[in-house]
Amino acid sequence: MITLLASLALLQATDPAPLQDEAAREPAAIQQSPEQVPLDRETALAGINAALNSIDTLRSRFIQIAPDGSSAQGNLALSRPGRLRLDYDEPNPLRIIADGTTIAVEDRALETVDRIPLRSTPLWWLLKPEIDIAEDAAIVSLEREFGFLYLTLRDPSDEMEGEIMFVFSQSDHALREWFVTDALGEITRVSLIDVQSDVTLNPRIFVIPEPESRRDSRRGR
Repeated sequence: MITLLASLALLQATDPAPLQDEAAREPAAIQQSPEQVPLDRETALAGINAALNSIDTLRSRFIQIAPDGSSAQGNLALSRPGRLRLDYDEPNPLRIIADGTTIAVEDRALETVDRIPLRSTPLWWLLKPEIDIAEDAAIVSLEREFGFLYLTLRDPSDEMEGEIMFVFSQSDHALREWFVTDALGEITRVSLIDVQSDVTLNPRIFVIPEPESRRDSRRGR
C-alpha cells in the first residue's frame, strides 16, 4: 500500500519558512512496500540458482498433502548431486529413494519397488549437479507474494508430464515447499519443516533396495 508523507509534515509546521526555502525543499519520497517494487526476474533466478547449488546435504521433516486432501509425514534426506530419500511415518508403507540416476518407490507392505529415471521427474531440477533454472526448464511463471517466490516450471521437451511449482523464501531463497501438478491436473504438496543443512548423512541410505523376488533369486531359491 502506497503511503504519502508530505502533507502531514506541512500541516504540523509551526515556524513559517521563507518562500525560497519552501521552493528549495524536495518533495517527500513516496514509500513503497517490497511487494510494490517490480520483481527483477534475473536477480531472483540468480539467487535461487545460487541457493540450490550451495546445498550439499540437507535433512528435514516433511508434510505431504495428497490431491484427495489426505496428509502424510516423514523424514527427508538430500545429498546433492542426485540423492534423495523420503521415509514416510507409519502406517504409510512407502519409501522413495533417488540414487543419482534412478528414483525408486518402495512399498514395504506389497514388497514392491518401482523404478523410473531421475531425469524424468521434476526433482531432477533440484538434484542435478549444476542448476541453472533458465537453461534447465521452461519457466511458466515467477511471482512474489507475502515474502515468498513462486517458481513454476515445465519440461521444455514435454517428456515430463505436468508441472511443478517451487516455493522459496524471498530473503534467502531457501526452499520451503513444492507443488506437483500431474497430467490430470491433480496437485500434491510437499512442505519442508525443521530444515537442517550441511549434516552428515550415511551414503548407504541412498541405495535402492531390491525386491524380495530378486533377492531370493540371488540366494538360489
